[in-house]
Amino acid sequence: MIERYTEKAIRILLLAQEEALLARHGRLYSEHLLLGIMREGSGLSAKLLKASGVTMADLREAIHKCHPENKQEISSQESMPFSEEAKRTLRAAWYEGQASGTYYVTPENIFLSLISNKESTTVKLLENLGVNLKRIKASVEKVSNKQVKSTIHPEEVGKSGNIQTKHFDKALLAEQEDIKRIMAIAHNRLREANFEIFGTEQLLEAIVQDKAYWLSDVLANEGLKAENFSEKVRSIGSRAEEYEERSPEFTPKAYDALCSAYDIAKELGSTHIKPEHILLGTLRENKGLACKALKELDIDVEELYKKIITPIEREKPEILSILNLAKEEAIMMEQNIVGTEQILLGILGAGTGIGAKVLRDLGVTLKDARAEVVKIIGVGSQYSEQANIVYTPRAKRVITLAWMKARKLGKPTYSSEHLLLAITKEKESIAMKVLENLGVDTVEITQGILNEIRKASTSGNIE
Repeated sequence: MIERYTEKAIRILLLAQEEALLARHGRLYSEHLLLGIMREGSGLSAKLLKASGVTMADLREAIHKCHPENKQEISSQESMPFSEEAKRTLRAAWYEGQASGTYYVTPENIFLSLISNKESTTVKLLENLGVNLKRIKASVEKVSNKQVKSTIHPEEVGKSGNIQTKHFDKALLAEQEDIKRIMAIAHNRLREANFEIFGTEQLLEAIVQDKAYWLSDVLANEGLKAENFSEKVRSIGSRAEEYEERSPEFTPKAYDALCSAYDIAKELGSTHIKPEHILLGTLRENKGLACKALKELDIDVEELYKKIITPIEREKPEILSILNLAKEEAIMMEQNIVGTEQILLGILGAGTGIGAKVLRDLGVTLKDARAEVVKIIGVGSQYSEQANIVYTPRAKRVITLAWMKARKLGKPTYSSEHLLLAITKEKESIAMKVLENLGVDTVEITQGILNEIRKASTSGNIE
């Protein structure tokens, strides 16, 4: 990302690293960036701070009180690690630049990102030194022509429509041999237990018992076998863990697990529900009789989830890469919400699929698209590492439309072209506004995708 910084901004980073090294702090804190701004000295923010009576000596002394000398030896600036707050500051500075319409980072962008959080150590430090931050901030913003940040995602309101958060089509459980075999075992376990409604325990028992599928070996390595799991379920006795208010063909918690399995299948790009999706859905929900039995068998549910999904992620499904990049774009924009525009950026960022090629051929670049996104929605300020990243209703619909399109075509997976086609169906989405601002329309996109599919089909690279 350093190529996106002006020479003065790069110098600030180098000076900040030097200050951290000289102070033997062990890592670069956001306050060192403030020292870098002051030492570089030519920017408006540095001049205003100096005019407020702030000196380098005062800053160094105040920073030393916040971060006493660290005994950890750092041999050079190149090996200097950045604190998480410093990383967030620099990430926000990049979007400060984009929001101002310059699309590169200046000293003023770094300064504004440093003082954006009123509770930060940097802000408190400057206030303790008697700096009128409100006045300085107003002057710097005026010069940098900063756009107002968005606090509510546009796709969260208005005509985005209602999307069911919990939905599962039972017909998906009869599509493939692996899942049909699992469900047949689960039916037998259900009859043996004299129940009429599936619970999470029958679903997991069936996966454990199916020796023909790879999950059985993974679970056995965790010490989970059909015998000890069934015995544990029987010892728990009550099915109270499975019920809430509703009573469908599946217990409420089994239904929730299947809904999660459905979402996971889509996240991984599969157009079919597989046994691993059901297991992952059960573990992700982390409730119900199955997970209670696992915990009583001293099996870490979260660790087991990681062991199941890691080999799948290593295969690098295209959709997973796109959605992960979309989430990264949301985080970089200080948001916990992924909209259609981040999905569009994810397609461009992945860069290898038909969707990305079509966009490139139409002159759409990741840099230009990202700039348009910031122009439309600004940069958030509510990102929290503790909060889950969620999709807007429109983004959910785009994913579902892409999934349905691939299924209709008989594809085992869905890809970037299906996502891009789905975006064109959402005329009011932010993604479409971005594309329209870049001079691209739905007809060009659709025709481009058809042309690429024909080329792939002719060359034998498509199923």
